[in-house]
Amino acid sequence: MSIKGVLTALVYREVAWLKRFIGDYVTIWLLPSIYGVGIVFLPTLLGDIDFVLQRFSSLFNHVMTLTDALVFSLSLSAILTIVAVTVGDVVQTLYAEFKVYGSFIIILESTSIPLYVLATSFIRPSIMTFLSTLYLIPALSILLGSMGLWLYLQLLVALTLSSLVLGVLSGIIGVLIVFYTNVKRPWNVSNTIVPIILSGAGVYIPLQLVPLILRSIASVTPVPYTVELIQLIVLKGFPPEIFTPLMIISMLFTAYYLIAFSINKTVDTRVRRG
Repeated sequence: MSIKGVLTALVYREVAWLKRFIGDYVTIWLLPSIYGVGIVFLPTLLGDIDFVLQRFSSLFNHVMTLTDALVFSLSLSAILTIVAVTVGDVVQTLYAEFKVYGSFIIILESTSIPLYVLATSFIRPSIMTFLSTLYLIPALSILLGSMGLWLYLQLLVALTLSSLVLGVLSGIIGVLIVFYTNVKRPWNVSNTIVPIILSGAGVYIPLQLVPLILRSIASVTPVPYTVELIQLIVLKGFPPEIFTPLMIISMLFTAYYLIAFSINKTVDTRVRRG
């Protein structure tokens, strides 16, 4: 099967899953919306909104109005979903198809493991990033009017770049779990990795306040640099500093792609030799 055929099959699978599990997507849209709004309004139970806005302005070194704080918080909330969805779905999908559904033989007969795993690592994050962030379109449009859609498109590019790197990294983890371990519950692995990454990325707090061990783990993922990227986009528009996190994310993608291709090629050769 050509790469076009593999990509077509994977897109078809995602469409079928969307139709079957539409309720899951609604949950994915609701939870970050509630969380993003709650980050702004829950602290008002202890003080007034002016105090909360002062704290936001102090933490992120930018004077914020209520609208600014809501846009900022909702934009960052998308990262929580992207990390959880990308890491969990890629790892568990690879495990399910190779270990549970019996698709392994069909995959080997149709294509190579490197091509299939990398295609999965690209297709799932790309589609899931768009689907899981659709709630931002109405939310940002209500807050910013027509400019909300433009901001969403900028955020979508940043989040997609991040999810592609996470997808390739998750593909590496998934292949190692499937072919080099006896793990029976891969979701335990992904459910452990996700909070560690998010805790170390400094999503809603300055990165210097995050413990060093968590920062070190998160720094080998694109997430902290995506947080910085979104902060720059939302708070400063499109400043020159934006190219630094973009360059780091691109370097991580290249490194993980080369590692993933090497591991997948080795696995493919070993499996075909029996």
